[in-house]
Amino acid sequence: MDVDDVESLADTPWQSVGDCLLADEEVKQLFALFDSNADGVIIPDELEQFLHATVGIITAEQASSLRNLMQTQGFVSWPIFLQWARQQSGFEIYQILRELFLIIDRDRRGWLSRDQLEMTLALLQSCPGMVERASVSGVGGKGSRLMEEDLWIRLDRDGNDQISCDEFLGLLKEQSRLQFSLTDLKRLKKTLMQLSTSDQVPAIALVEVDCDLGAGIPGARSGIEMLKSAVKHQQDLSQIAERLILEIEAQQRPMVRDELAVPAEVTPHARHIETIAGVMADAAGLVASTLEQGLFPIVLAGDHSTAAATMAGIRRAHPSQRLGVIWIDAHADIHSPFTSPSGNMHGMPLAIASAHDNLPQAINAPDQQTCRLWRQLQDLSGSGLPAIKLEDLVYVAVRDTEPAEDVTIANHSIPVIRTDEVRAGGPDRAARRCLDHLAEVDLIYVSFDVDGLDSTICKGTGTPVSGGLWLDEAVAILRLLLEDSRVCCWEICEINPHLDVLNTLAEVSLTIFRGGLDVLQQRFSKKR
Repeated sequence: MDVDDVESLADTPWQSVGDCLLADEEVKQLFALFDSNADGVIIPDELEQFLHATVGIITAEQASSLRNLMQTQGFVSWPIFLQWARQQSGFEIYQILRELFLIIDRDRRGWLSRDQLEMTLALLQSCPGMVERASVSGVGGKGSRLMEEDLWIRLDRDGNDQISCDEFLGLLKEQSRLQFSLTDLKRLKKTLMQLSTSDQVPAIALVEVDCDLGAGIPGARSGIEMLKSAVKHQQDLSQIAERLILEIEAQQRPMVRDELAVPAEVTPHARHIETIAGVMADAAGLVASTLEQGLFPIVLAGDHSTAAATMAGIRRAHPSQRLGVIWIDAHADIHSPFTSPSGNMHGMPLAIASAHDNLPQAINAPDQQTCRLWRQLQDLSGSGLPAIKLEDLVYVAVRDTEPAEDVTIANHSIPVIRTDEVRAGGPDRAARRCLDHLAEVDLIYVSFDVDGLDSTICKGTGTPVSGGLWLDEAVAILRLLLEDSRVCCWEICEINPHLDVLNTLAEVSLTIFRGGLDVLQQRFSKKR
């Protein structure tokens, strides 16, 4: 075929590629991905660079035929490329990327925002194949993001802070670095198509932290699955969750690996600290990446020790913003290895997050390994500073404290909103007092330990205490707090089905979850 024949074919406005029709302009966009210097021809170096970047996308046969054209002519011009494209069985991955762009660009603006691209890559990262490859290669693993700043810069070629369809197709060149496959993109397309049938896209990520070694009594790990199962059996709640919540793949969940757990007796003043520290490192990274992707993390944890990781993750994602904490719990959880009578780490998360050792009240002399790991946990955010200040902490329903904790509460004037105050003034007033105290903070983290409830209605927790909140009081306070737009994360923990002698735990925890999710649904519906 001579050049005149090829050029005459280029006058045809449409050509079939696989099962779809592509316009000449669209094939020109594909040609431009090869033609990196935009001189109108593809030279050997440009061809090899592109083929290397698209291993697994351009088939071996297609690559071979292109190389044959290159050997014959020494270059590939636009008309020759067009004729070659017509003879191929199709660039399926190229077409899927175009379809993905159209699905995401629901309002037909012709471009994607940074948030839209981050959400798309977050969904792509959660594909099982991506998770499996990340665990081997380290790309896109726990605590990392596919949407790095340098990727945005490479895609946004015209620098207008928007990604056009042409620029979105530049993801083809990123395939070898991001390690996505055709199967991953098909799964992503299916997910986005399901979401597009709703008025909402995921705004929340369910972060599960599978650890109960911080508690004196094991079993709280089972509470995560119990609550999830209860949600699935409530049709209305399940439908809301399916629309609104992105569930993190199981391979990414921070968890204790029993075979690697270090015996508690090794570090008696911070039992299991080495094992828990590993879980916390993973949890902090996952919370941080969730927030960086524009999602609201609901953390379902085993025991309360790993809440320190949640606060570190928030600080890591928002290093310049002031974080307030509302701690709904029967206990103050502000012991350190130096002050703890039991050594159970579920009584230490706030001391970790605030870097508060409380040495004047010390009763223990922890060993060097404990001290080293304790310092590492206090800098889990990586900033060199505490994740929170004690002046930005509020307690709700705390009623079982020890002398060292009482000294800390008094010395730092930490407000404690007790159950009798909730009853006297009502949940609205209690919630308002919390938010008023935190008026100067930028972000708020709400942590809910089910032992904040009265022990007569909730036995399924490791340390039940009488004199706590009734269920309706707890739900009312929680709803009022979550309405505040500064609340960026909510955690539920210490649900232990093995201790549920009243057989009420599923219903109680489900009621709490329903109340919180209902408010978050309203919050994020208004945003979108």
